[in-house]
Parts: sequence; C-alpha cells; structure tokens
Amino acid sequence: MSDKNLDIDGILDDKDSGLKDFSLTDEPPKKKRADMDEIDELIASLKRDKHPKKPAASLKKEAPAEDEPVIVTPAVPEDVAPVISDAEETEPDANDIKSAEDEIDAVIGADKEDIKKHFGKEDPLADDEEEEEDEEDEDEEEEQKKKAPAKKSPDKNKASSRPASDGPRRSGKKKRRKKRGIGFNGSIFGGIILVTIILTVSMLLAVGGLTVGMEYYGIGQNENEIKFNIPEGSSNEEIADLLIENGVIKNKDLFLMTIKIMKPETIYPGDVTLQPSMPYSEIIEVLEVQRQRYETVTITFTEGEYLIDIAQKLEENKVCSADDFMFTFQKDFGFNFEKYITGNENAFYAREGYFFPDTYDFYVGDTPDNVTRVLREHYNSKINEAMYKKMNDLGLSLNETITLASIVQLEAANVDEMPKVASVFLNRLNDPDTFPMLQTDTTYKYIDQVIKPNAGNDVKAAHYIEYYDTYAIDGLPAGPICNPGMDAILAVLNAEKTNYYYFCNNLETGETFYAETLEEHEKNQIQAGLINAVEEENEDGEGDEEGEEGEGENGEENYEEQYYENY
Repeated sequence: MSDKNLDIDGILDDKDSGLKDFSLTDEPPKKKRADMDEIDELIASLKRDKHPKKPAASLKKEAPAEDEPVIVTPAVPEDVAPVISDAEETEPDANDIKSAEDEIDAVIGADKEDIKKHFGKEDPLADDEEEEEDEEDEDEEEEQKKKAPAKKSPDKNKASSRPASDGPRRSGKKKRRKKRGIGFNGSIFGGIILVTIILTVSMLLAVGGLTVGMEYYGIGQNENEIKFNIPEGSSNEEIADLLIENGVIKNKDLFLMTIKIMKPETIYPGDVTLQPSMPYSEIIEVLEVQRQRYETVTITFTEGEYLIDIAQKLEENKVCSADDFMFTFQKDFGFNFEKYITGNENAFYAREGYFFPDTYDFYVGDTPDNVTRVLREHYNSKINEAMYKKMNDLGLSLNETITLASIVQLEAANVDEMPKVASVFLNRLNDPDTFPMLQTDTTYKYIDQVIKPNAGNDVKAAHYIEYYDTYAIDGLPAGPICNPGMDAILAVLNAEKTNYYYFCNNLETGETFYAETLEEHEKNQIQAGLINAVEEENEDGEGDEEGEEGEGENGEENYEEQYYENY
C-alpha cells in the first residue's frame, strides 16, 4: 500500500481536472432529432444487399430516471466522428439489425409512417410495368460508397442544415425499369385465341362446303317425283325459279353455276318429272332431253265440298289414289299458313278446310305428294298477312276462322247473306252465358256423312261426334266441316254488325229470316213454311211443332233432313 494519502476532496474540488460536475437533479443533455440524412444512411445500411455497415453510434439515449444514479462517461469531442474501417465491415447478425431498427423507431416515433410514405413503398403491381434497375449502375454505386470517407456524426447541439421535410436524398442516376411485355402467359393465350379463330373459320367453311355439296348431290332430299311444266322461251333463271318453286332445288346460284360449267346445248320446254334427290348435273341432263307433253286433266272443286269427296274426284280423274291422297294431305308440308293451324287436335281430318276450292290442272298418274304440294301452294297464296291481322283483331285463330267459315258456307242461302249469317254466330260466340251452344244443323250432316262412314269403328266415331255435335258442346266444333271459299272466309272477317241471334231459310225460295228473340224466330219459321214440313214428315206426331229437335226415334234424322237450311 502506498504511503501517500489520496486526496479525494482535492480531486473533486480541482477545477482543472477536465471533468464536468453532475448532480442528481441535473437532467442529462437531450439529443436532438436525427437529421434525415442520418436516417437515410441508416436505413440504406440495413437494406444493403451484401455488406451493410454497423451504425456508428446510438442515435438516442434515454433519460435516466430520477431515482437512478447518473453514470458519467468521458465526453467525446463533437468534431470527432468514429470511423469504421473497411476491415471492420462485417456482416451484422439479426440482433444487431433488430437493435438498430429499435433505435430508428425511437427516433422517428409517431412520424415513422409519414417518413415511410415520404420514402415511398414499391408497388408490386407497378413493378410489372416499370423498368428494373440497371446492374452496372448498381455496382458503380457500391464501389463509390466503399471508397468514400465515412461521414461525420451530426452535431447534436446544432440544428440540421437540411430540414427533415425535404425527404431523403436520392441517387443522381434515375432508375431504369424494364417494361414487361405480354410474356409467356400472354403468348399462350394469344396463340389459343388465334388457333380458335382459325378453327372456327375452318369449321364454318367446312360446314358451308358440306352443305353445298349435299345440296348439289341431293343428299338427304326426298325421292318424290315432281312434275311441272317449263313454258317455251324460259330463260335459265326462270327455269331455276321454277325448280325452286316446285321444291326440286334450293340453291339458285349453285344451279346457274352448274349450267355454266356443263354448258348444255338446249334445255327443252314442256312437262318434266324430277326428284329433289337428283344431283344438279343429273337434273340438267334430264332438262336436255326433248320431252313429250304429259296428259293432263282439269278438275273444278266447288265451295263447301268435303275433303273425302275431293279425294274421290282425284281418283276418278286418274290423278292419284283417293286413299293415298287422304293420307298424304294430312301431313305438314311446311307452308307458312300451316304454322298457324292450332287447336284442332281433335279434328277428324287435320287438314279438312284447308283445300281451296278452285279449278286445277293435274297430270294424269301424278303422285299424292306432287298434288298436295300444288294444292298447299295455292292455298298459301290466298291467306295473306292482312287476313291474319284481321283474325287477331277479332280474337280468332286461323282454325276458328276457317271452322266458322265452313259453317257459314253451308248455312247461308247465298253469298249476299253470308255476312249476316256470320254475325249471328259471332254474336252467340261473344255471349256464351246466354247462348253457350251454336246449335247448327250442318254439324249433324258432317257427323253422318263424314265421321260415321270413315271413323273405322263405333268407338272412334263416338269420340269425334263428341267434338262436333254443336247441340251438345259449347262453341265451335273441333275443326272445319267442309272446305269454304273466299267469300265465306271474308264474311267471317267482315261480318255485319247486328243484334241477331237466330235465322232460318225458306227451302223453296232461299229467303233468309233473322230474329233477335226466340219468339220472333218461331214466327219466322212459320213464315218460311218450315213447321208444316215437319208436321207432314212426322205423321205420328212425335216431331217438335216449333221445328226444334225431334223427340222420337226419327226425330234427329228428320231434323237433319228437313232443317238443314233452318236454324
């Protein structure tokens, strides 16, 4: 032990010792907020790719609590900054980085989010559209940072020469980012779209070519023989129109092109028999052959004829078989008016009423298909759009219009009376509560002359009678009861406006009597001489004196025979 006594008081009282006197009540010097440049440098050191530098010193010291002793450390001259040599640049561990981040948080405090916003945050979506940083510029910047002298610590007692709000300093070189193109996925999708377009166009061309090919060779077409006449002096285009009109071909341009390629010497006029299943080249070959005129027959059909009678006329004139015609005529041939035929599911003949009465020229020995096609085409030309509109205005379907016209055709004494007769039935149809049944005698005649003889058996006959007996059912029968002419059809569409609900005809004179009430109707019956005729026919007194339905065994029969023209 030294003999010298250590003068502690002297040392503490020595003013030249260079030590600063601290008291417990004195507050430690507060560190001013770090300059933004220092923060920039610190963050850059943390994010440096390979060799981040350790922070030179802590940015902030916490003030000691009042109860804690003050630890005095030697003061470091402010103009001297710690230097870290290149040899000291070592890889920081996770704890060091975490410690540094904590210090940044302490310095930045509540303004941390604002500073981060100021620095900017890379948008991952924007990266796809911007250019990437050039690698050579990166290497140059790294080299310059290594060679540059270390920065001095900022003066803690002096305000920063650059305000924090100016934001971080940025590199002089602007980052260039590579703009991304469509890329691999875009190329795939583009290729798929292109292939899809090519395949679609190819398929359309293939389908179109296949359709044209099938039409040219008649593939899928029917083999029905179609007979028609080619007038003298017909041009190629007129012949093509005739072929289309008669259902032999469908493509006029293809046919004309075939004629140009084949260059036939002559296409003879006259009667010709062709089939839709024939190739276009074969059709032209048939047209090149000189033909003899076919035997024809002219037949006139009157208004109000039954379809079964029309079939018999065709057979009698050797046009075609009656049974074959009746079978074929019930088919749908695809004409425009056929799509409007509705509500006739229980009709005895599906196309009864859709034969237009007129005078026709037929080929002897023709086919039912050819005959039916000619008749359908003629009927389709008679029913026009104005008539369909009128039906719609009256609230009538095509089947209801033709059914009512067929009744008017048989009930009216003449054409002039048709509009009034039509008004009687329309008035009843429009007042079903008072007059639910039409009670027309003509439907009885259709039952006896058409349904019963051709139903095949009593069960079928009973089924159809139920839908045609207008004395037992409400409203119209299931279908037309004859084939009406245009006068009867127009009479329904343009019926007179009357208040009549009854009418009857004088069988001898053809005079028609109309009435609004049943009492007036009974007087008209006497005036028309209808009651006397009933009494003479029913000598046993079983008939109805008023000319209404008979009640004896022959009552219904007498009613049909004697009151056919009476309602």
